[in-house]
Order: sequence, then structure tokens, then C-alpha cells
Amino acid sequence: MRYIFSRCLLFVLLMCSAAVSACSAFLLKGHDYCVVGFNENWKTMPGMIVVNKRGILKRNISWENLTTDSAVPATQWKSRYGSVTFNLLGYDFPCYGVNEKGLFLVELYLEETGRVRNPSQPDMFWAQWIQYQLDHYTSVKEVVNNLNKGPNIDWWPNAAGSHFFLTDARGNTATIALLDGKYKVLTDKDMPMPLLCNNQYHKDLQEVQKFDFLGGKEKFSFDQMNQWENRYSRAYYMMKNYTQDKKPVDYAWNILNSIHPGEWQTVIDVKNMNLYFRSDLRKEIKTINLSGLDFSQNASVRYLDIHTDRLGEVNKDFEVLTLSKNNEYVEKGFPVGYDNKEFPVSDIFTTIKRNIAEFFRNILPAS
Repeated sequence: MRYIFSRCLLFVLLMCSAAVSACSAFLLKGHDYCVVGFNENWKTMPGMIVVNKRGILKRNISWENLTTDSAVPATQWKSRYGSVTFNLLGYDFPCYGVNEKGLFLVELYLEETGRVRNPSQPDMFWAQWIQYQLDHYTSVKEVVNNLNKGPNIDWWPNAAGSHFFLTDARGNTATIALLDGKYKVLTDKDMPMPLLCNNQYHKDLQEVQKFDFLGGKEKFSFDQMNQWENRYSRAYYMMKNYTQDKKPVDYAWNILNSIHPGEWQTVIDVKNMNLYFRSDLRKEIKTINLSGLDFSQNASVRYLDIHTDRLGEVNKDFEVLTLSKNNEYVEKGFPVGYDNKEFPVSDIFTTIKRNIAEFFRNILPAS
């Protein structure tokens, strides 16, 4: 994820990775609210919001599947749950998303990321791995319990990787990192604050504990702590000082904007199933009523450009996602994600585009 969502601060926190940017995610939760927030900080990116439906037969796609013409063994599954995802790389390759049962998952760059290899399981490109979880599970517990039974995460070649922040409709949270050949999972009891940035959780927690608002000796000044490296401490301070008389959705936006607004910003009110988003090119906040979307097998896969100029609730503005339209987003998104000047004219990218069109030929209409 180094090439797509570099240094993200997950604000749920609860959802592609470079060296001077940073993402953030967090979760505000209480008796009657559960609100996720996410800042994608990197650079202006093309992308689409996709309504993924239930009952779709899919196959795993690895980097080898994407970049070669050889027949690579694959496994298949049917999507159990519909979802809404934010995709830089085209259909089935989200950076983050939430399914109809309220499970949210996002990736954030982590330099120390390794690989977990289970020989009995297939490899799966990291972005599709996110979609796989949203297709299959309804809760944090289900995702965590099935990590070693599911596909291996296949990163970009010669890249670091990411860790993940996830949350569910009951307000459960977890982080998943790939370290020393194993999944390192932290759940609620291990996380004093459901907040994740681009360091291992314990490192950011240790840093913030030196401040006086957590009993440390160093005085914390919100106004002066305004550098990139301070974003975890700023978000932690704001979350700790949240009071229930304030509106949680509004407060989530306040947190996101106070720790440097992202190029993509997302807030999800999981209790009421409303999703709010905006981009750096279209700064007005839009709303998606998740309960009002059609995820049924007979529905069409639909999309909306992340930089849409539509206002208010945008449920009716989604359009049918065709193979040709998906190819346009692949053409724009993969070069941004791969972050290499030679990549757009490479033979590898030619093969990727051809293979992606073939992978989804039976799912997306031609035009």
C-alpha cells in the first residue's frame, strides 16, 4: 500500500500508499452512536465509489494473475453481502469500504509490513483482499477468526505494505498488521483509543502517553502540535475530549479537518447507515443513504465518480458500471497507485489492463 495510501491516518477508525503524506482513521462510539472517520492524505487521485452487489461469482486475483498470461490456479466464491467501496484501481479493488451489515475496513501504509504465507491458501492482490472481507463477513470477530483460513495478502512488488483498521456495527474495532510472518491483531481490549495512523499502534500510543492530558509530564498544546507527526496525538486529544452533547458526525468532521484535511475524506454513521464524503476537488460534503441502495443480485453494479459535482444525497446519481467505464478508471488509477513514471507505457500495464477486462467480462456489461 506504499504506492497508494501512503501514511494514512484512519479516523474510525472506522479503506490504496508514499513518503511525505499521511492517512488517519478513527471510531467515535457510545451507547447510541458509532461513527467512523477516515482521511486519505497523499495527492489528488482519480477514483470511484462502487455499489457492489450480493451473489456475484468471483475468483481470487494475485499480482501474478494481473501481470502474466499464464494460467494461474484460482479459487472462487460468491459475495454474501453488498457493500459500498472507494476504489482507485477499478472494480473489486477498493482502498476501503463498508458493507451492508456495517463492517468497515481500510488500509494504511506501514513501513514494517511483512508477508504471511499459508501454502494451502491462494494469493490475493491486497485491494481485492479488502473486498473479499466485505463480501464474506459482518463483524470484526469474523474477519479476525478467519485470517489464517483466508487468502494470503499479495502486495505490490518491491513495496512495503500496510496495516488495516476495521470496525463493525456494534462498535468493535481491531487493527491487523503483518509482522514477522504472522498476523498481529489488536482488538478493543488492546486499544485504549480506536485510532490508527502509519506507525505500529503501540508506538503511537507510547508517544501520546508522555503528555499531561494522559498523566504524562509534558504539556500538550493543541495549537503548537500541528506537524504531520503530531496527527495521532491531536486526534487522540480530540477524541478523549468528546462529550455526548456534541453531534458525533459533526465532531468526526471536525477531527478530520483538524488533523489536516485529506484528498479523500469519509465519515460513516454506522447506526443510521449514512455515509458522508468529499474530495479535494469537490469540497462540498455529499451523502449516501446506505439503507436506500439496492445490493440485490439482480441489480446492476453502479458507480459514482469520487469528484462528482452533485450535491446533497447522491443515491440517484449512481450510474451502471460498464466494462469500458471500468477500464477508464483502471487506465487512470493504476499509474497513480503504482507511482512509477515508466509504468503507464510498460508491457506489464498493457497485460494488466487486458487481464482486468477479462476477469470482469462476465460481471460488468460491455457498455
